Amino acid sequence: MTSTSPNNASGRRMLRIAAAALGFVLATAAVLWLWPAREAKLSDEQVLAKAAAFYETRPYYEQPHAYTAVPAGLPDLRAETCGACHTEIYEEWKLSTHRRAWLDDAQFQEELAKSRGDHAPGGEQNDVSWMCVNCHTPLVNQLEKLVIGLTDGDISKPIYADNPSFDPVLQLDAITCATCHVKDGIVYGPFGDTDAPHPVAKGDFLLSEENCVRCHQAEAIFPDQNLGCFFTTGEEWKAGPYPAEGQTCQSCHMPEVTRRLAPAFERPERVTRRHWFGGSLIPKHPDWEEEIAPLRAIFGSGAEIELLAGSDDEDDTKIKLHVRIRNANAGHLFPTGDPERHVDVEATARNADGDTIGQVSERFGSVYAWWPKIVLERDNRIAPREHVDLELSVPADGEPFSVEIVAHKYRMHLEAFEHHALEGRYVRGRVFHRSRWTVGSDGKPLLERVDDDHGVRRTQHP
Repeated sequence: MTSTSPNNASGRRMLRIAAAALGFVLATAAVLWLWPAREAKLSDEQVLAKAAAFYETRPYYEQPHAYTAVPAGLPDLRAETCGACHTEIYEEWKLSTHRRAWLDDAQFQEELAKSRGDHAPGGEQNDVSWMCVNCHTPLVNQLEKLVIGLTDGDISKPIYADNPSFDPVLQLDAITCATCHVKDGIVYGPFGDTDAPHPVAKGDFLLSEENCVRCHQAEAIFPDQNLGCFFTTGEEWKAGPYPAEGQTCQSCHMPEVTRRLAPAFERPERVTRRHWFGGSLIPKHPDWEEEIAPLRAIFGSGAEIELLAGSDDEDDTKIKLHVRIRNANAGHLFPTGDPERHVDVEATARNADGDTIGQVSERFGSVYAWWPKIVLERDNRIAPREHVDLELSVPADGEPFSVEIVAHKYRMHLEAFEHHALEGRYVRGRVFHRSRWTVGSDGKPLLERVDDDHGVRRTQHP
């Protein structure tokens, strides 16, 4: 039989209390050590100040637009509010890719999930999504969380804080009116002399390419994350002939129009600009094809495609033709933008029986190797006002034949489209040119019919 003294029992109780206290201290320390990478508990003013200070240390394309107060006289920064007076501009913007750049962009949402590490093996969270959202929801007021620092300087370990200025409805607007027009509580426009119900000022920057390249010129490689960003449209434009001619992004993507800024008010008509921001004009969703289609005749594809007779040579057993693809109207490379974007051109020659007697095809785009390191392997995109000729060789048997040329433009590769199961949720690409030619025994092509963004006709040019 064993007896227990009161002193021994008391000692054991003290040891248990001490162990519990030590466990609490260690658990608290662990929480405090991990907490900054998850959420910082600061005042609203401190959050905005710390976020602003952090973003100022980053390249411009990693920064959201600085926080702005709502202009006096307006209830919020939402596009619908602007559209109450600027009705025509609002209706144009509603058709634009800018408006569709957030939840309406299924490809981006899939890429965003990947950039957050949602699909990482083993659950490892390497989150670089904070960089991506700044071009798809550019205003600080549109970001649910703000970055106030990086753990150990690692871009994949952002330290987030809840955004006190977050407007969830404004976030749905994606690239919205206030993205370009509102700074420090002032609405900037082309004139700055209107008697609007809010502060106004003239914004000459609105017609500068700098207003666009903040997102359309974002080029960087992050070797530690094997991550690359290759949006080089701004540099492509600078390298071309258009800057010297005074042509900016807005010259093509925002055509001029004479109208009232606010149609409901009796004010003089003045020269303003359309807000469709036409680009590839591939709808972000199959349901939006009908609303996008009319814009193609306004903007075109940027390219001209035709069939030309080849040069004479000593080989009289072949008729050689040239399929010419010319970047006639785009102020940047054709195509431009995301590295997945590409253009496929195919020309097929057929005899009177419909048999294929010649064929040539080419894919225009940039090709990268992504692993084990990022390397540009090929870039055959076409510079402004330059052209590429594809040789189509056909047996010379003295009989006439036909040639059909078909050209597609694509936002992404088929493999990625299928990997993300985007069928029915997104549109991968579209046909932008289809033409039919007849070629006689002399090897000279004659256009029969062309169907492109400008419509159906029997002449090369609209």
